[in-house]
Amino acid sequence: MSRPLVLLCECAGTLANIDFGRLERQAGLYADVIRDTHWCSRGGQARMLELMETSAEDGRRLVFAGCSTDFAARRFQRLLARGLKLEIADIREGCSWVHGDDVDAVTAKAERIVDSSVAHPDAPADAVSYTRRRDTVVVVGGGVAGTQAAVELAQMGHHVELVERRPFLGGRAARIGTVFPTNDCGQCLPTTDAQTGTRKCFHRNLAIDHPDLAIHRRSTVESVAGHPGDFEVAIRTLPNIVTDVCINCGSCEPVCEVESSEPGKKAIFTEFYDGRVVRTVDLETCTFCGRCVGACPVEAIDFSQSPRRTTVNAGAILMATGCEPAPRECFDYLNYDGERVITQVELTEMLDDWTAQAALGCMPVEELVMVQCAGSRDRRHLPHCSRLCCMIALKHAIRLKALFPAMRVVICYLEMRTAGVGYENWFLEARRAGVEFLRGTPPEVQYDAAGRPVIEVEDVTAARKRVLRPDLVVLSTGMVPAEGLDALTQTLGVERDVDGFVDILDRKNRATETSGEGIFVCGSAAGPKALIEVNTEASAVASEIHNFLTSAGRRGTAASRVDASQCVGCDTCSTMCPFNAITLVDRPAWEKRPETVKDDGKLAVIDPESCRACGICAATCPEVAIAHNLSDDALFGRIATMTQGVDRPVVGFYCKECAGAAIGLAGQRRDRYPEAVRLIELPCLGRVSALHIVEAARLGAAGVFLAGCAEGRCQYRSGDTSALEQLSIAEEVLAEGGTPLPLALWHLCAADRMSVGRRIRLFHARAVGEEMDEALFAHEMALIGADTMAAVPCAGGESCGCDR
Repeated sequence: MSRPLVLLCECAGTLANIDFGRLERQAGLYADVIRDTHWCSRGGQARMLELMETSAEDGRRLVFAGCSTDFAARRFQRLLARGLKLEIADIREGCSWVHGDDVDAVTAKAERIVDSSVAHPDAPADAVSYTRRRDTVVVVGGGVAGTQAAVELAQMGHHVELVERRPFLGGRAARIGTVFPTNDCGQCLPTTDAQTGTRKCFHRNLAIDHPDLAIHRRSTVESVAGHPGDFEVAIRTLPNIVTDVCINCGSCEPVCEVESSEPGKKAIFTEFYDGRVVRTVDLETCTFCGRCVGACPVEAIDFSQSPRRTTVNAGAILMATGCEPAPRECFDYLNYDGERVITQVELTEMLDDWTAQAALGCMPVEELVMVQCAGSRDRRHLPHCSRLCCMIALKHAIRLKALFPAMRVVICYLEMRTAGVGYENWFLEARRAGVEFLRGTPPEVQYDAAGRPVIEVEDVTAARKRVLRPDLVVLSTGMVPAEGLDALTQTLGVERDVDGFVDILDRKNRATETSGEGIFVCGSAAGPKALIEVNTEASAVASEIHNFLTSAGRRGTAASRVDASQCVGCDTCSTMCPFNAITLVDRPAWEKRPETVKDDGKLAVIDPESCRACGICAATCPEVAIAHNLSDDALFGRIATMTQGVDRPVVGFYCKECAGAAIGLAGQRRDRYPEAVRLIELPCLGRVSALHIVEAARLGAAGVFLAGCAEGRCQYRSGDTSALEQLSIAEEVLAEGGTPLPLALWHLCAADRMSVGRRIRLFHARAVGEEMDEALFAHEMALIGADTMAAVPCAGGESCGCDR
């Protein structure tokens, strides 16, 4: 096999503290070397392209020693876009620019960096994963979000299976009247195809009849198998009983003698015409007496229908299950009775009837009090803010004052949250309309002898107690995840957040993705949202799914691999994997197994399509049975190479994302720290294990620090948590061995670039035992920020010399 080729770059003479002659001679011992003063010049890039193409044909590794990985990727983007490979050894931001004028020391470190890059590469050249994805999408939830996303995906050319647990599409938007901030109805979708205008009402939008859109009503997802890009989804569908020949004449309803579980409706009822289904039967209360069958003039009622099971093969799954009002137990402390004390949802249903009364000059109640945050923002009930309640109260208050100007409407609140474009206008309009705002919330609602509600509330603004005796109390209750979400997330293997909603991958950058590859979310399934946000997310997720399904496959990300001869089926890796990419299966009889594993023992299997190659599984496997792209051999080799020839080095492991950005930008600033600090880049901080830290100590490291993404912002979700556990294990091992040393974990992002050099200098000084003025040290800590100097408690005692 041909020797690697190293391209040395002098960066136009800006790396004067490196002896390139010496560096060239050292690299020439194990590789062919070509040296240039400016590889990123036009001529240099042309020459590099020729070398890259030749090396690709010969299977020769090409290592560029110069600027940082990020800087080089931008400068050589045109070359790398051709699929040509170029490995980077950072001797500029990671060496020359952050050190002083000691040419001998800086050159020695540059030699170690180049040696490490050549001898211990990240991954084999063939470690690339490609995926083929099916062109079908299963959308779970037929509300506005799910239906809009389904329609847009169908129009993009994908086949869509829309699964809705209720008989009608439209979700809660079809039953809440007007919505804010547009003050029009909620059940409309954006216009599609040749339809004109900006929107079409749900029942007039022909897009839901798209030939590539199949709708499963009264359906739920029973099971999901397969992997991202090729899911097998089992759908269970209950019969609707009323067929599509129904003309909605209403002849069936008068003869029905059974009340539905839906308030005020018979067992056969209509709710909202969504373009296809007109009526349905409440299967929970219907006695199947058959009276409606005899009354139907078009024979549209068929009780012979039975449940059916459908299996769909899909490339992606979208969760759009929405949210629903909090259950009664969350606000029962306010003595809710459904008559004198009701919820905003119930008031919505009453307003249609009240509108008719207003036309007749009647006023149903003279005084009405709304209580905000009823059971919400309360650790005993719902700790979260549902974001919609304040605006719903304002919407209803304004409408009540418009219908009944003489009605007294009071809103009891602690904070009115109108955070949205145009939302504050609703608050101002309510005040102009005469709505009273009382700052304070009652601990309970009592009743007088006549059964009238009595509210005692502390008026915070006036600093006095107020007693209100309204005719009606309306509770602004919070929102909770929709029924069935718990079972659905368990079926899909998707995580939920602390409030029970779907936990999205990244709230800032990837707000429509979940922890499961190929499983997306939009709308209020991920938390309560206004309809304008829901519509925006529906379009966004349709675009994301389209990109996912039409992409050629993920490149450069090979899965970790399990060594069956070492795996004992302990399930540690499956538990630690943040993307549910690892499962335990029955061990094949022909597979090698450790002596301690029985014939019926389990074996960990990694799904290459779900694995994102973070390395957490490889770092946490107690049997060292998982091989990662960045292998343990490569990591141990890098540690040995980087620490070679330096007295009491400080080793720093850092993730290439947030911490890498901070360190790289600090290098751009020439933010100096000692040459004895040796940095090792990882795909994620979760790749580091206690073994790597202990090995660094064995090789003479004076201290080890880990630098990862900003706290709670690991791009692989739990890499920092895993690293902290490994750091604790390493500290115990070192303490038991009598060789404790300073260990620290830092959370960094690009915004911390100004403090990186100072942070490293401080850690190095403490690690090597330099005497420091405590007042100066405290001042430096304050400049950095105490919260960013987090460290694992040291077991070494005062003799350790660290700051913990």
